[in-house]
Amino acid sequence: MHNLIEGTFIFKVEHINDSIITFDFAFDRFKMSSTSSMMGELMNVDTNDSIALDDVEGKLFSGLTTSSLKMLMLKNGDIKEIYGTGTMVDHMIESAGDFNDFTKDLMKEAMKKEFGGKNLSESFEQLTFIYPDTKVKKGEIWQTEYKGKVSAINNWTLDKISKELLRITGQSDVNYKTNDESLTMDLSGKTESEIVAFRPSGFIKSMTSISNAKGTSVIKNMEGLEVPTTMTTKITYKVTKDVQ
Repeated sequence: MHNLIEGTFIFKVEHINDSIITFDFAFDRFKMSSTSSMMGELMNVDTNDSIALDDVEGKLFSGLTTSSLKMLMLKNGDIKEIYGTGTMVDHMIESAGDFNDFTKDLMKEAMKKEFGGKNLSESFEQLTFIYPDTKVKKGEIWQTEYKGKVSAINNWTLDKISKELLRITGQSDVNYKTNDESLTMDLSGKTESEIVAFRPSGFIKSMTSISNAKGTSVIKNMEGLEVPTTMTTKITYKVTKDVQ
């Protein structure tokens, strides 16, 4: 199985105080494809492409790009809250087409699990929650931890400092846990990360994280069949342009 997820986001700093940065942000583009060696292409969605009238998935995810969200983040990158996800999920369901209330409710609950405020915060924290609470010097190490479907204990090192940029590397112990109607998964492993950030603001310029994890998946509708599972994940994030 090979999954590819791409996203383009627009962030605008709305307000800064002593402890919290408030961003207005939105999905500008969402792309997701999934292929299987046995079954071929399972999903292929790109909100930049034209959407066929019978493409329910394409219509559904196009709703991501019609909402504006608000993020409250501590200066160490810990995300306290994301507002507006309820309206965004409503837009997704409305965009998908004309369905009965029961089907809409099922779709809404499924989208909340992926794009609700709590889950979206946990996803973004993998890209933001990297900074210590106190000042560090070159060569020093600090630790952060986040929890959710992906939990991690991260050890970060400030490797290089220049006038404009910071270089940070990280080694993490990670755990992936899911439990839905058809599948449970429990994997653990390691992640290696390299980050380049803008020194004045701390905002990430580029980031690459590679994870390797192993464990077991249980397929519930096949009498609890246990399948040895290996997952390799690569996340690449970069600022493409500065929009004033």
